[in-house]
Amino acid sequence: MELTSHPTSRNAYVETRAWLLAQHGPVCAYCGVKFIASVMTLDHVAPRRGQTAYDRRDNLVLACPGCNMVKRDQAPLAFLLGSRIRAVNLLRYGAHLSPMLVDMARSLVPAGTEQASLANTTSSADDSAIDWAALIDLDGESPYRN
Repeated sequence: MELTSHPTSRNAYVETRAWLLAQHGPVCAYCGVKFIASVMTLDHVAPRRGQTAYDRRDNLVLACPGCNMVKRDQAPLAFLLGSRIRAVNLLRYGAHLSPMLVDMARSLVPAGTEQASLANTTSSADDSAIDWAALIDLDGESPYRN
Protein backbone atom coordinates (compact mmCIF):
# COMPACT_ATOMS: atom_id res chain seq x y z
CA MET A 1 0.00 0.00 0.00
CA GLU A 2 1.50 3.30 -1.08
CA LEU A 3 0.81 6.34 1.07
CA THR A 4 1.21 9.47 -0.98
CA SER A 5 0.08 13.07 -0.87
CA HIS A 6 0.48 13.51 -4.61
CA PRO A 7 -2.66 14.16 -6.65
CA THR A 8 -4.48 10.91 -7.22
CA SER A 9 -5.09 9.92 -10.81
CA ARG A 10 -8.27 8.32 -12.09
CA ASN A 11 -6.29 5.07 -12.47
CA ALA A 12 -5.28 5.19 -8.81
CA TYR A 13 -8.95 5.48 -7.82
CA VAL A 14 -9.83 2.54 -10.04
CA GLU A 15 -6.98 0.50 -8.51
CA THR A 16 -8.03 1.43 -4.96
CA ARG A 17 -11.65 0.50 -5.69
CA ALA A 18 -10.56 -2.85 -7.17
CA TRP A 19 -8.26 -3.50 -4.20
CA LEU A 20 -11.06 -2.79 -1.70
CA LEU A 21 -13.47 -5.02 -3.63
CA ALA A 22 -10.88 -7.82 -3.57
CA GLN A 23 -10.30 -7.32 0.18
CA HIS A 24 -13.90 -7.13 1.36
CA GLY A 25 -16.25 -7.62 -1.54
CA PRO A 26 -18.93 -5.04 -2.36
CA VAL A 27 -19.71 -4.26 1.29
CA CYS A 28 -20.34 -0.78 2.62
CA ALA A 29 -17.73 0.20 5.21
CA TYR A 30 -20.37 2.12 7.16
CA CYS A 31 -23.58 0.07 7.19
CA GLY A 32 -22.00 -3.33 6.49
CA VAL A 33 -24.57 -4.25 3.84
CA LYS A 34 -23.45 -6.13 0.73
CA PHE A 35 -24.46 -4.63 -2.62
CA ILE A 36 -23.60 -5.39 -6.23
CA ALA A 37 -20.12 -4.11 -7.02
CA SER A 38 -21.22 -1.64 -9.68
CA VAL A 39 -23.14 0.54 -7.20
CA MET A 40 -20.33 0.87 -4.67
CA THR A 41 -18.63 4.25 -4.47
CA LEU A 42 -15.32 5.35 -3.03
CA ASP A 43 -15.70 7.61 -0.04
CA HIS A 44 -13.17 9.85 1.64
CA VAL A 45 -13.52 9.04 5.34
CA ALA A 46 -12.03 12.43 6.20
CA PRO A 47 -13.54 14.79 3.60
CA ARG A 48 -11.23 16.16 0.94
CA ARG A 49 -12.34 19.78 0.89
CA GLY A 50 -9.94 20.38 -2.01
CA GLN A 51 -6.88 18.87 -0.34
CA THR A 52 -5.11 16.17 -2.34
CA ALA A 53 -3.51 14.64 0.77
CA TYR A 54 -6.90 13.18 1.60
CA ASP A 55 -6.89 11.14 -1.64
CA ARG A 56 -4.59 8.55 -0.11
CA ARG A 57 -5.71 4.93 0.08
CA ASP A 58 -5.60 5.13 3.88
CA ASN A 59 -8.52 7.60 3.72
CA LEU A 60 -10.74 5.77 1.19
CA VAL A 61 -13.39 3.10 1.77
CA LEU A 62 -16.21 1.56 -0.23
CA ALA A 63 -19.59 3.06 0.62
CA CYS A 64 -23.08 2.34 -0.59
CA PRO A 65 -24.92 5.22 -2.26
CA GLY A 66 -27.17 5.67 0.78
CA CYS A 67 -24.36 6.05 3.30
CA ASN A 68 -22.34 8.19 0.91
CA MET A 69 -25.34 10.48 0.43
CA VAL A 70 -26.02 10.73 4.18
CA LYS A 71 -22.36 11.30 5.03
CA ARG A 72 -21.77 13.99 2.38
CA ASP A 73 -18.77 15.97 3.61
CA GLN A 74 -19.34 15.47 7.33
CA ALA A 75 -16.34 15.02 9.53
CA PRO A 76 -15.83 11.32 10.32
CA LEU A 77 -16.46 11.85 14.03
CA ALA A 78 -19.84 13.50 13.42
CA PHE A 79 -20.92 10.80 10.96
CA LEU A 80 -19.84 7.90 13.19
CA LEU A 81 -21.50 9.46 16.25
CA GLY A 82 -24.78 9.45 14.32
CA SER A 83 -24.78 5.65 14.63
CA ARG A 84 -22.10 3.79 16.55
CA ILE A 85 -22.57 0.63 14.44
CA ARG A 86 -20.88 2.62 11.66
CA ALA A 87 -17.73 2.71 13.80
CA VAL A 88 -17.90 -1.06 14.28
CA ASN A 89 -18.23 -1.58 10.53
CA LEU A 90 -15.49 0.91 9.75
CA LEU A 91 -13.12 -1.06 11.98
CA ARG A 92 -14.09 -4.22 10.15
CA TYR A 93 -13.81 -2.88 6.59
CA GLY A 94 -11.30 -0.10 7.18
CA ALA A 95 -8.31 -1.80 8.78
CA HIS A 96 -6.17 -0.20 6.03
CA LEU A 97 -7.12 3.32 7.14
CA SER A 98 -4.68 5.67 8.83
CA PRO A 99 -4.00 4.93 12.51
CA MET A 100 -5.75 8.17 13.49
CA LEU A 101 -9.00 7.09 11.77
CA VAL A 102 -8.81 3.54 13.15
CA ASP A 103 -8.21 4.85 16.69
CA MET A 104 -11.12 7.28 16.36
CA ALA A 105 -13.48 4.50 15.19
CA ARG A 106 -12.26 2.19 17.96
CA SER A 107 -12.98 4.87 20.57
CA LEU A 108 -16.62 5.09 19.39
CA VAL A 109 -17.39 1.37 19.47
CA PRO A 110 -19.83 0.54 22.28
CA ALA A 111 -18.29 -1.75 24.89
CA GLY A 112 -18.55 -5.43 23.99
CA THR A 113 -19.76 -4.94 20.42
CA GLU A 114 -16.48 -4.86 18.51
CA GLN A 115 -15.50 -8.50 18.99
CA ALA A 116 -19.02 -9.81 18.40
CA SER A 117 -19.43 -7.76 15.25
CA LEU A 118 -16.00 -8.54 13.87
CA ALA A 119 -16.63 -12.25 14.39
CA ASN A 120 -19.88 -12.07 12.43
CA THR A 121 -19.73 -12.55 8.70
CA THR A 122 -22.92 -10.63 8.06
CA SER A 123 -24.10 -7.30 9.29
CA SER A 124 -27.30 -5.37 8.94
CA ALA A 125 -27.77 -1.69 8.28
CA ASP A 126 -28.63 0.66 11.10
CA ASP A 127 -30.61 2.84 8.72
CA SER A 128 -33.60 1.71 6.71
CA ALA A 129 -32.63 -0.67 3.92
CA ILE A 130 -33.07 0.83 0.46
CA ASP A 131 -32.58 -1.10 -2.74
CA TRP A 132 -30.10 1.38 -4.19
CA ALA A 133 -29.25 -0.92 -7.08
CA ALA A 134 -32.82 -0.60 -8.32
CA LEU A 135 -32.68 3.20 -8.06
CA ILE A 136 -29.39 3.71 -9.85
CA ASP A 137 -28.89 3.62 -13.59
CA LEU A 138 -26.37 0.78 -13.81
CA ASP A 139 -25.62 1.60 -17.45
CA GLY A 140 -24.53 5.14 -16.61
CA GLU A 141 -20.94 6.30 -16.60
CA SER A 142 -18.99 6.03 -13.38
CA PRO A 143 -15.38 7.11 -12.86
CA TYR A 144 -14.93 4.11 -10.56
CA ARG A 145 -16.30 1.41 -12.83
CA ASN A 146 -13.79 -1.19 -14.00
